[in-house]
Amino acid sequence: MIEERELLLMPNRKSLVVLGDKAKIFFGRSDGDLLLGVTIGFNDDEIKAALKAGGKIVTGYTFDYHCSISLRQAGVKGWCAYPGHGYGLALTREVAERVSAVSRAEFIADIQRCYAERERKWRERGLI
Repeated sequence: MIEERELLLMPNRKSLVVLGDKAKIFFGRSDGDLLLGVTIGFNDDEIKAALKAGGKIVTGYTFDYHCSISLRQAGVKGWCAYPGHGYGLALTREVAERVSAVSRAEFIADIQRCYAERERKWRERGLI
């Protein structure tokens, strides 16, 4: 599902220090080329500090993120995603749709590879 949301866009990793513990989401496993967070995840003081550090409040989109992908695989810029949390954020709906679709396709391909590998091992053991 893709939904319009108010996002916090941070300029660089160094600027994240002003967010204290909330910056942990940015430093964990993330994909994409931007540093975005949903504004409802931050209190007023954190937002003020982020803006002072060069952050911006932008309108963007949240989307389901099924499997980690690279910028090259996505074929677009203007997004970030948190595989451990299963969601991504993008500046435009088109980018959100593209990244979500590629991520879902990669997830399905991973599942198919797992089934094929399991079947191969079963065949080698004479179980099927």
